[in-house]
Amino acid sequence: MKQRGFTLAELLGVITILAIVALLAIPMISRNVAKGKQNLYKVQIENIKKAAGDWMTKHILEIPDGNINTSITLGCLKAEGILETSIENPITGIQFPNDMIIRIKSGSNQYIYEVVEDSGTNEHVPLPVGKCSFNHTAIES
Repeated sequence: MKQRGFTLAELLGVITILAIVALLAIPMISRNVAKGKQNLYKVQIENIKKAAGDWMTKHILEIPDGNINTSITLGCLKAEGILETSIENPITGIQFPNDMIIRIKSGSNQYIYEVVEDSGTNEHVPLPVGKCSFNHTAIES
């Protein structure tokens, strides 16, 4: 009567092959996850810029004449319902701060939006109450 099963050498061979595959696959998976987080971060920043554009559209009648060089905070966009209240930085896993600054400048017949990525604090800053307005001191005539 023959016994069925694997020998110890065969099992060790399979385990060795699986270990080699894991050693090759894990760094590639880690790299792809990090790249995905970086791409999602860029998308989040673009969404914030788009929300700032939506905010400008919403407040079009308040825009003064002349060149604009002003800023608003992420909290303003959240408080007015233009952005969700919990926007997470996919790289750090922490929410973007409410006092993060978005600069708005007027260019040649267009507005330029820049998210100051290293602005804001790590402390919880409450959302502003009511409507946010232009920082009139930063508007050039």
